[in-house]
Amino acid sequence: MRKGEFVTLKQLDAAAVAVQNELARLGLWEDTSRLRRTDVIWCRLPQPYAAALGFCFDAPTSGPLRWLGYHVGNIYIPQWVLSQGPWGQDRGSLRDVVRHEYAHALAWHYPALIRRSRPFVAAFGGGYDHGQPIPGPKAAFVSEYASTQPAEDFAETFMLYVRHRGRRPARLRNAQLRRKWAFIRTVVQTIARGGVRLPAGRPRPATPP
Repeated sequence: MRKGEFVTLKQLDAAAVAVQNELARLGLWEDTSRLRRTDVIWCRLPQPYAAALGFCFDAPTSGPLRWLGYHVGNIYIPQWVLSQGPWGQDRGSLRDVVRHEYAHALAWHYPALIRRSRPFVAAFGGGYDHGQPIPGPKAAFVSEYASTQPAEDFAETFMLYVRHRGRRPARLRNAQLRRKWAFIRTVVQTIARGGVRLPAGRPRPATPP
């Protein structure tokens, strides 16, 4: 992605389906998987500029929240997406945006494994809802955005985990980062227990009414 670009419903559809298939290969898209309850919603312009940055939390009188991010069961992707946010994080692709937001969905649907997990604190240096940066060397984070708080560290690391199908890139050698990767692997394997199969259908991203 460039620093910012328009996203069509067709593009978001393709990205969402591709990521859902990646999640299925990891065993995270079973019929019983809670992730399947998550809708990907494409938000048309006009909308507040802050929405494109991910900081628009006000709900309109009708329709969904218009912001970029995950919120209680839905992933919201605006028609205009910034690939580089206020901390300079490089999303790389629309799929990376979707992968990142599915990480937040995973944390919401499996709180005992992630949001209320002591192993999470041990791996990421603080609770999922800590909301503050955790000190550490640059090599301990997969991106600058990951260093802003544990929740984003988890989401950015999960994004790479899904992109690389669970195989940690050789460049990610830092001991703290390896612990984070191992934590995510354990979570994925716990959820995936019972087998893996591709989704029977191809759910399309929803469009606001």
